[in-house]
Amino acid sequence: MTIKAVICDMDGVLVDSEPAHQERVRRFFADHGVEVPKEELDTLVGCSGSFFEQKATEWWTRAQHSETQDVMSAYFGWREKHGNIDYRPLINPTVRETLEQLSAMGVRLAVASSTSHEGIQQELGPSDLLRFFEIVVSGEEFSRGKPSPDIYLTTMARLGLGPDECIAVEDSDRGIAAGIAAGLRVAIKREPRFGFVQQGGTWYIDRFDELLDIVH
Repeated sequence: MTIKAVICDMDGVLVDSEPAHQERVRRFFADHGVEVPKEELDTLVGCSGSFFEQKATEWWTRAQHSETQDVMSAYFGWREKHGNIDYRPLINPTVRETLEQLSAMGVRLAVASSTSHEGIQQELGPSDLLRFFEIVVSGEEFSRGKPSPDIYLTTMARLGLGPDECIAVEDSDRGIAAGIAAGLRVAIKREPRFGFVQQGGTWYIDRFDELLDIVH
Protein backbone atom coordinates (compact mmCIF):
# COMPACT_ATOMS: atom_id res chain seq x y z
CA MET A 1 0.00 0.00 0.00
CA THR A 2 1.17 3.53 -0.75
CA ILE A 3 2.55 5.41 2.25
CA LYS A 4 1.15 8.93 2.10
CA ALA A 5 2.30 10.16 5.52
CA VAL A 6 4.97 9.49 8.11
CA ILE A 7 4.03 10.26 11.72
CA CYS A 8 7.10 10.73 13.90
CA ASP A 9 7.58 10.52 17.60
CA MET A 10 10.04 13.24 18.65
CA ASP A 11 12.16 12.31 21.68
CA GLY A 12 14.53 9.54 20.66
CA VAL A 13 13.38 9.49 17.03
CA LEU A 14 14.08 13.04 15.85
CA VAL A 15 16.10 14.27 18.80
CA ASP A 16 18.46 12.30 21.06
CA SER A 17 17.02 14.15 24.01
CA GLU A 18 16.30 11.44 26.57
CA PRO A 19 19.81 11.28 28.14
CA ALA A 20 19.74 15.06 28.59
CA HIS A 21 16.25 14.91 30.10
CA GLN A 22 17.29 12.13 32.45
CA GLU A 23 20.35 14.05 33.58
CA ARG A 24 18.28 17.16 34.23
CA VAL A 25 15.79 15.23 36.37
CA ARG A 26 18.61 13.40 38.16
CA ARG A 27 20.37 16.68 39.00
CA PHE A 28 17.18 18.29 40.27
CA PHE A 29 16.49 15.49 42.70
CA ALA A 30 20.14 15.20 43.72
CA ASP A 31 20.07 18.91 44.56
CA HIS A 32 17.09 18.16 46.80
CA GLY A 33 18.62 15.18 48.58
CA VAL A 34 17.35 12.23 46.53
CA GLU A 35 19.46 9.99 44.31
CA VAL A 36 17.18 8.48 41.66
CA PRO A 37 18.63 5.24 40.18
CA LYS A 38 18.98 5.04 36.41
CA GLU A 39 16.50 2.15 36.17
CA GLU A 40 13.87 4.43 37.71
CA LEU A 41 14.79 7.30 35.39
CA ASP A 42 14.41 4.89 32.48
CA THR A 43 10.70 4.52 33.31
CA LEU A 44 10.23 8.14 32.20
CA VAL A 45 11.30 7.53 28.60
CA GLY A 46 8.34 8.13 26.31
CA CYS A 47 6.03 8.90 29.22
CA SER A 48 3.18 11.40 29.48
CA GLY A 49 3.33 14.54 31.60
CA SER A 50 0.96 13.00 34.11
CA PHE A 51 3.16 9.92 34.52
CA PHE A 52 6.21 12.14 35.08
CA GLU A 53 4.33 14.09 37.72
CA GLN A 54 3.33 10.84 39.42
CA LYS A 55 6.92 9.56 39.54
CA ALA A 56 8.31 12.94 40.54
CA THR A 57 5.86 13.10 43.43
CA GLU A 58 7.03 9.66 44.59
CA TRP A 59 10.67 10.75 44.52
CA TRP A 60 9.85 14.11 46.13
CA THR A 61 8.19 12.28 49.02
CA ARG A 62 11.42 10.35 49.58
CA ALA A 63 13.09 13.71 50.15
CA GLN A 64 10.34 14.60 52.64
CA HIS A 65 9.49 17.73 50.67
CA SER A 66 5.88 16.78 50.02
CA GLU A 67 4.47 19.06 52.70
CA THR A 68 6.58 22.11 51.93
CA GLN A 69 6.30 22.72 48.18
CA ASP A 70 4.62 21.26 45.12
CA VAL A 71 7.21 19.17 43.28
CA MET A 72 6.32 20.39 39.80
CA SER A 73 6.55 24.04 40.87
CA ALA A 74 9.92 23.30 42.42
CA TYR A 75 11.10 21.43 39.34
CA PHE A 76 10.07 24.08 36.82
CA GLY A 77 11.56 26.79 39.02
CA TRP A 78 14.83 24.85 39.17
CA ARG A 79 14.79 24.37 35.39
CA GLU A 80 14.30 28.08 34.80
CA LYS A 81 17.21 28.88 37.09
CA HIS A 82 19.53 26.40 35.39
CA GLY A 83 18.62 27.29 31.80
CA ASN A 84 17.19 25.37 28.87
CA ILE A 85 18.83 22.48 27.06
CA ASP A 86 20.40 23.34 23.71
CA TYR A 87 18.78 20.72 21.49
CA ARG A 88 20.47 21.72 18.25
CA PRO A 89 23.45 19.35 18.71
CA LEU A 90 21.06 16.58 19.76
CA ILE A 91 19.14 16.30 16.48
CA ASN A 92 19.68 12.71 15.35
CA PRO A 93 21.94 12.06 12.34
CA THR A 94 20.30 12.23 8.89
CA VAL A 95 17.02 13.66 10.26
CA ARG A 96 17.15 16.95 8.38
CA GLU A 97 18.23 15.40 5.09
CA THR A 98 15.59 12.69 5.33
CA LEU A 99 12.79 15.13 6.12
CA GLU A 100 13.86 17.19 3.12
CA GLN A 101 13.80 14.15 0.84
CA LEU A 102 10.46 12.88 2.14
CA SER A 103 8.95 16.32 1.61
CA ALA A 104 10.36 16.44 -1.93
CA MET A 105 8.76 13.04 -2.57
CA GLY A 106 5.37 14.45 -1.56
CA VAL A 107 5.16 12.42 1.66
CA ARG A 108 3.21 14.29 4.33
CA LEU A 109 4.86 14.60 7.72
CA ALA A 110 3.46 14.87 11.24
CA VAL A 111 4.75 14.83 14.80
CA ALA A 112 2.92 12.89 17.51
CA SER A 113 4.87 13.48 20.71
CA SER A 114 4.09 13.00 24.40
CA THR A 115 5.95 16.26 25.01
CA SER A 116 4.05 19.53 25.50
CA HIS A 117 3.64 21.96 22.60
CA GLU A 118 6.11 24.27 24.34
CA GLY A 119 8.60 21.42 24.63
CA ILE A 120 8.17 20.50 20.96
CA GLN A 121 8.87 24.11 20.02
CA GLN A 122 11.98 24.16 22.23
CA GLU A 123 13.35 20.97 20.71
CA LEU A 124 12.58 21.43 17.02
CA GLY A 125 12.23 25.19 16.63
CA PRO A 126 15.89 26.27 16.94
CA SER A 127 16.95 23.74 14.31
CA ASP A 128 14.18 24.90 11.92
CA LEU A 129 12.71 21.41 11.70
CA LEU A 130 9.10 22.32 12.49
CA ARG A 131 8.63 23.67 8.97
CA PHE A 132 8.65 20.13 7.62
CA PHE A 133 5.60 19.04 9.65
CA GLU A 134 2.11 20.06 8.58
CA ILE A 135 0.57 18.53 11.71
CA VAL A 136 2.03 18.70 15.24
CA VAL A 137 0.13 16.89 17.98
CA SER A 138 1.13 16.96 21.66
CA GLY A 139 0.32 14.48 24.37
CA GLU A 140 -0.84 17.35 26.56
CA GLU A 141 -4.02 17.45 24.43
CA PHE A 142 -5.16 14.07 25.80
CA SER A 143 -6.18 12.65 29.14
CA ARG A 144 -4.64 9.33 28.13
CA GLY A 145 -1.02 9.30 27.00
CA LYS A 146 0.84 6.63 25.06
CA PRO A 147 0.37 3.58 25.03
CA SER A 148 -3.20 4.78 24.42
CA PRO A 149 -3.74 5.16 20.66
CA ASP A 150 -5.50 8.53 21.10
CA ILE A 151 -2.63 10.69 19.89
CA TYR A 152 -2.19 8.64 16.72
CA LEU A 153 -5.90 8.41 15.99
CA THR A 154 -6.15 12.21 16.31
CA THR A 155 -3.09 12.79 14.13
CA MET A 156 -4.50 10.59 11.37
CA ALA A 157 -7.87 12.35 11.63
CA ARG A 158 -6.18 15.74 11.21
CA LEU A 159 -4.28 14.42 8.21
CA GLY A 160 -7.51 13.02 6.80
CA LEU A 161 -5.83 9.65 6.27
CA GLY A 162 -6.36 6.09 7.47
CA PRO A 163 -3.88 3.73 9.13
CA ASP A 164 -3.22 1.91 5.84
CA GLU A 165 -1.92 5.20 4.38
CA CYS A 166 0.42 6.17 7.22
CA ILE A 167 3.30 4.74 9.20
CA ALA A 168 4.54 5.65 12.66
CA VAL A 169 8.19 5.99 13.65
CA GLU A 170 8.79 5.15 17.31
CA ASP A 171 11.42 3.92 19.74
CA SER A 172 9.81 3.56 23.19
CA ASP A 173 7.60 0.61 24.11
CA ARG A 174 4.80 3.03 25.04
CA GLY A 175 4.95 4.67 21.65
CA ILE A 176 5.17 1.40 19.73
CA ALA A 177 2.11 0.08 21.56
CA ALA A 178 0.21 3.30 20.80
CA GLY A 179 0.96 3.07 17.09
CA ILE A 180 0.00 -0.58 16.88
CA ALA A 181 -3.22 0.04 18.85
CA ALA A 182 -4.11 2.74 16.31
CA GLY A 183 -3.77 0.20 13.50
CA LEU A 184 -0.51 1.64 12.16
CA ARG A 185 2.51 -0.12 10.81
CA VAL A 186 5.45 0.99 12.95
CA ALA A 187 9.08 1.58 11.98
CA ILE A 188 11.03 1.08 15.20
CA LYS A 189 14.27 2.96 15.70
CA ARG A 190 16.47 0.58 17.65
CA GLU A 191 17.42 1.91 21.08
CA PRO A 192 19.49 -0.25 23.48
CA ARG A 193 20.03 2.25 26.29
CA PHE A 194 16.73 2.25 28.19
CA GLY A 195 15.72 -1.39 28.52
CA PHE A 196 13.07 -1.31 25.79
CA VAL A 197 11.61 -4.56 24.46
CA GLN A 198 10.70 -2.97 21.09
CA GLN A 199 8.38 -5.71 19.86
CA GLY A 200 5.75 -5.60 17.14
CA GLY A 201 7.41 -3.43 14.53
CA THR A 202 6.88 -3.86 10.81
CA TRP A 203 10.37 -2.48 10.21
CA TYR A 204 13.45 -1.87 12.36
CA ILE A 205 15.89 0.93 11.57
CA ASP A 206 19.16 2.15 13.03
CA ARG A 207 19.26 5.52 11.27
CA PHE A 208 16.45 7.87 10.34
CA ASP A 209 17.39 7.87 6.66
CA GLU A 210 16.53 4.17 6.44
CA LEU A 211 12.92 5.39 6.20
CA LEU A 212 13.67 6.25 2.58
CA ASP A 213 13.98 2.51 1.82
CA ILE A 214 10.54 2.00 3.38
CA VAL A 215 8.78 4.95 1.75
CA HIS A 216 9.35 4.66 -1.96
